[in-house]
Amino acid sequence: MISLERCRKILGSSNKITDDDLATLRDQFYCLASLALEERDRQKRSLLNSGNGLIDRHALEERAAIIEFDGKMSREEAESNAVAQVLENAHLN
Repeated sequence: MISLERCRKILGSSNKITDDDLATLRDQFYCLASLALEERDRQKRSLLNSGNGLIDRHALEERAAIIEFDGKMSREEAESNAVAQVLENAHLN
């Protein structure tokens, strides 16, 4: 978690928010970020498990493997990129 000191540095010296209010705001942003990541992961799982025939799971896994190797990414990053590419292509078609 980002320290209050780091938050103050990010906001600049002219900010007059109290430590308690800054801590509350920081905690709320962490909560929002956590919810956004959970939703992204839920959509990813839903997409992979939909079985609707629109997405070939093996092709998606192969794409992720290529991205992982070529991009020198973690498996999680590669899977997220592969899903994003599939979703982008689905929206374009």
